[in-house]
Amino acid sequence: MAVPLVEPYDMSAAAKLPRNTVAWRVDAQRAVLVVHDMQDRIVASFDGSRSPAIELVHNVGKLRDTCRDVAVPIVYTLRGRQAGEPVYVPRPCDLVVDAGAGEPYAALRDVLDAGGRDQLVLVGVRAHAACLMAAGGSYLAGTQVFAVADAIADLSLDEHRQAVRSAAEYGAMTTTTGRVIGELLGVLA
Repeated sequence: MAVPLVEPYDMSAAAKLPRNTVAWRVDAQRAVLVVHDMQDRIVASFDGSRSPAIELVHNVGKLRDTCRDVAVPIVYTLRGRQAGEPVYVPRPCDLVVDAGAGEPYAALRDVLDAGGRDQLVLVGVRAHAACLMAAGGSYLAGTQVFAVADAIADLSLDEHRQAVRSAAEYGAMTTTTGRVIGELLGVLA
């Protein structure tokens, strides 16, 4: 068992939402869920019995299950075998993208275009980096990007807070797991 490298921090403190510059809602007919770097060796860098790891694994699982229930496509970005096995096993209908090879955003663009979709919901370890690149990336121009603040984790509380603030500043919609699920199910206006 690997020794956790990231000091535990309070997910509820890290996931406080800043003022968004956009006011989008997640739509099950338009969205794609991107599960970023949720591999056992990466997740093991967090203490699995403490925050933020507990909430990260729980919230990503809830979002994945809800997306499956409402037919939202799921994309897993993985870093190859050296990062370990996926925490959540992709189904045959899910897309797996090698995050360490070339330009993973071209594959996301293909998924969006093939399904007539224009929203990315980003979760996982250091998913904010993917969020910021996606928000500004030429491959994903015109895409509404959602950073789920309580379904990402970072190297520290300060970095997590900064990631959430930066996501909002760069044009992503910062949101929470509960809000995304409510919007996907059509119970939040």
